[in-house]
Amino acid sequence: MSNGPGIHIQLVELNRRYADLSVEELWWRYFGLGGTSTAPQLDALLHGSVDPTAHEYNLMAAALNERFMEFDPSRSVPYVEDRYGSN
Repeated sequence: MSNGPGIHIQLVELNRRYADLSVEELWWRYFGLGGTSTAPQLDALLHGSVDPTAHEYNLMAAALNERFMEFDPSRSVPYVEDRYGSN
């Protein structure tokens, strides 16, 4: 997934902070959903050093959305398909 100037991953990072999750806590949630990146790799994704694949982005979004169900169900991070439609 090309995120151009990084706006999509910035959305994930802003929501991570809003969710009050450390990178490690997000990684554990992402890993629990089947993510295969290491915690340092996830950190690189979040800081724009590496572009996430659509799958990686969706797993991060799912991890954050699960967190939001715990304290702010009205908030969610859109999935790739929600932003761009399915191909």
